[in-house]
Amino acid sequence: MKNVIVIPTYNEKENITKLIAAIFALKLRNTDILVVDDNSPDGTSDAVKKITKPNTSQNHIFILDRTKKEGLGKAYVAGFKWALANGYDKMVSMDADFSHDPKYLPKMLEKSNEFDVVIGSRYTRGGKITGWQWHRYLNSWGAVFFTRLILGLKPKDVTAGYKCYSRKFLAKIDLNNIVSSGYAFQVEMINLAQEGGFKIAEIPITFADRRVGQSKISGELRRSVKAVFELAKRKKFYRQFVKFGIVGVGGTLIDLVIYNILALLFHYNIYFARTISFILAATNNYILNRRWTFKNKDKNIAKQYFQFFFISAIGLGLNLLIMHFAQNLVKNVQNEILKLNIPVVIAILIVLVWNFFANKYWTFKDKK
Repeated sequence: MKNVIVIPTYNEKENITKLIAAIFALKLRNTDILVVDDNSPDGTSDAVKKITKPNTSQNHIFILDRTKKEGLGKAYVAGFKWALANGYDKMVSMDADFSHDPKYLPKMLEKSNEFDVVIGSRYTRGGKITGWQWHRYLNSWGAVFFTRLILGLKPKDVTAGYKCYSRKFLAKIDLNNIVSSGYAFQVEMINLAQEGGFKIAEIPITFADRRVGQSKISGELRRSVKAVFELAKRKKFYRQFVKFGIVGVGGTLIDLVIYNILALLFHYNIYFARTISFILAATNNYILNRRWTFKNKDKNIAKQYFQFFFISAIGLGLNLLIMHFAQNLVKNVQNEILKLNIPVVIAILIVLVWNFFANKYWTFKDKK
């Protein structure tokens, strides 16, 4: 088994040679180091090249010089492509600033015999962070929570940069189709692994703030948030939710139009008119959600329609119940329009979520 540790650098002259020495001191078998340098003006690449020339050990140091600084994600993609082309079986991603302690490498490589992605985790049991001020810790924890919620990711530390990937995983994904150029690259890799059904494990590490040098995280928050939402748009789940919402809006308009025509134009009893409008709107929603939102081909249409109608009826009851309780939240609001509509909006949003999940996992459940 051939292993390579991929270390992207930009102005890390003060750290990189010490880190390489610390890694080689572990005497890991068949484990090389690839430094991917983004044209560092401080001479990081030259510092690495000085120690590659006399290197005659079993483990080797390689340098991949890039012409410009394009971000962490692009550097890792270049490094992984190089590793795949050179026949490596395991690829470790690692920071150059000693925030990732080399002492975890043996355990990470051992664990990777069973798993496709092994994460050096700060947030799993036994993991921790040292040297951070409270606001940076809060930002990191918030980013992890937000990302896991939006993308439905299972690992505890989805933004971790200390990982070991199998050749099987990296060869399977399309590295040319990676969305993220910056730190969100770490999230995207976990997302690809989970969606692809690859085996993921976490080992606890202590993450230490960098010893020397300057942090590169400035300005990354906005780009990372954008990348996370771009990943979310690719997910089938979110596309279905948006479509379900669009169908729901259309159904509401049909409901209101038919109700007003029957009640005002034909002078039907308002409860009879409301019942007819609800049935026709629900029927419209069922047809569109079956064909467009969930693209379901279940042949038992009668059973499906009953299930959809049943969920819609429960949703209507929940809507009225939530509106009743929500009115207490706005009883002190002075503006009458807001006082009237805020409970309606709260009820619609909650019932939308109920209707979507109930129909996705019951009415239109994917039998696969």
